Amino acid sequence: MNLYEGMYIFPEGMEEDTIEEGLKKVVKEIERFGGNVKSTARLGKRKFARPLKKNDYGYYAVMTFEMDGKDVEPLKKRYKLMDELLRVQIVRAESEDVEAPGTDETEEKKNG
Repeated sequence: MNLYEGMYIFPEGMEEDTIEEGLKKVVKEIERFGGNVKSTARLGKRKFARPLKKNDYGYYAVMTFEMDGKDVEPLKKRYKLMDELLRVQIVRAESEDVEAPGTDETEEKKNG
């Protein structure tokens, strides 16, 4: 099994409980393909650089999970069918820990 990190963007008009339900569906799909979620971080509402599907903002969440490499593409196809998601990006992860942007040591040195 390989370690992956998925970033999920939900539309700005969604309510908090609807986002929570969307995250549960995301986890369910990972488990459906035999994966195992290691950690989850909700990054909150962020402004897009340009509108995405008529949305100026989106709610971001990042998950780290284990899964066989052959199952990643079918998982992405399943996510495209979910109306709750604006965008999904899945990449190989280097560690199980999910860091929020700006918590990197180099960032702290720049700002400190």
